[in-house]
Amino acid sequence: MKPFLLILPALFLSCALNCAELDFDALNQSAKDNLINLIDIDTSQPEPQETKALRYIYKKLNKYKIDWDIYRTEKPRGNLIAVLKADKELAKRNEKPLILISHLDTAAIQDGWTLPPAKATLKDNRIYGLGSTDAKNYAAINLTILTRLSKGDFKLNRDIIFLFTSDEESGSEKGIKFLYDRYPEKLKAGYALNEGGGIMKNEDGKMPADILFVEAATKMYMDILVTAKGEGGNSSSIGANNAIYKLSQALAIIESYQPLYKFSSLSKIFFERIFPYQDADAQTTLKLLASDDPLQAQQTAKIISEDEFFRTQISDTITPTVLTSGTETNTAFNEASANLNCRLLPQSDPMAFVDELSALFEDDENVTLTVIERPEMPFPQPPSSFDDPLFKAIEKAAEQTFPGILVLPGLTPASSESEFLRRHGVITYGIGPLLQKNGNGPHQPDESISEKDFFDQLKLTFNIVLNLATDTQAEEAAPAPQKPEQDDGLKPVQDDFLPIIQADAQGL
Repeated sequence: MKPFLLILPALFLSCALNCAELDFDALNQSAKDNLINLIDIDTSQPEPQETKALRYIYKKLNKYKIDWDIYRTEKPRGNLIAVLKADKELAKRNEKPLILISHLDTAAIQDGWTLPPAKATLKDNRIYGLGSTDAKNYAAINLTILTRLSKGDFKLNRDIIFLFTSDEESGSEKGIKFLYDRYPEKLKAGYALNEGGGIMKNEDGKMPADILFVEAATKMYMDILVTAKGEGGNSSSIGANNAIYKLSQALAIIESYQPLYKFSSLSKIFFERIFPYQDADAQTTLKLLASDDPLQAQQTAKIISEDEFFRTQISDTITPTVLTSGTETNTAFNEASANLNCRLLPQSDPMAFVDELSALFEDDENVTLTVIERPEMPFPQPPSSFDDPLFKAIEKAAEQTFPGILVLPGLTPASSESEFLRRHGVITYGIGPLLQKNGNGPHQPDESISEKDFFDQLKLTFNIVLNLATDTQAEEAAPAPQKPEQDDGLKPVQDDFLPIIQADAQGL
């Protein structure tokens, strides 16, 4: 294994423009309070009512004399925007604004919880509750950063737009998509920091460093319905021509199908960055990915794809999720179908992908494929390089927070609001806390985050913001920020202040 050597540069703090200090212990307590209070507000799908969480946020902002606006499609489904303006002198540089975005809705409450899902529980140095990792932890941290920076002792070189959104878990129709459709001027920015990445611990010792995985792109989301037709009738007399058997055979064919592995500038950078940390055998394998022989490159990719995480970077994937057929136990229905949830690489052609799948059944008229949901094209493509100011700020913050960590950009199969930001030309990256391997993660029963991981996420995020939006970086310092002047009065919520669009029963 190649030894890992890194010379850490000394970090000198300049007071030319900023002499402020941070007390991360106090900030951590504030962020934990925010997270606990937000978890205690049930915003789970399918009826999240995110405005309830916004009330907590705008009450907090009122105490800090921070202006805010709410925009919503209907009263329970609000989105809040608050902006910290750049210092008047530094604003002359016309630096592009930064968006800090977090959604307030959570996944639906599933069976299997042993603790109250909509009530924060502190146990064994962990914070349990729905949204603790997706994405109320982000909302709590962003709110803490907003209130701290509102003191004005850090002079900002650009505007920072804090965005708390609705409806991310079900497509963002009432959230960021609505905001871009109706109020695009509110979201004019150059950069955005969102969920999507996280820390990968070097627990098995295969690499000499932990990894900060930075989400630089997402896969396309696509649903395809595969339907098999058979003979219907009384279950006592139907044999091999049963539609469910035919569907099972079709699914077996799809399971054995492997689309061609594809490589992009992002996957090239991904493998280049991990190359120095591999042993000699792994390095030889990675070199073969660049082979001029397509067959050799595909065979090598197949070997590499045995690692699930590596596979997500170079392959389209197909996962059956919902099966449907008859409803009577003594009757065979003449059709059976399965939803195929497909996650496609950004460079894939969705309709060509469907054609390739359909070709598997060209000689079987009883099996058909129908596209249920397709991605909007053209789909945002990954960056070809990572020399933009936000990524540099992430790299610097990673070294400040986790000395010696490897910063690794890549793509995630999950969908997020980052797609909408990228569609509007906003350079967007996703970061996050420790990526959990064994339960308690997003959308799982007893979802939780360790207090240490939450604290690390807070420090990483704050350092990124300071690196990008100020002309100096702040490390942990002794003095705690003074408590703001208390203001128990709430900013009035008025309909002319909260634009409402009447939605039909189907939503927007």
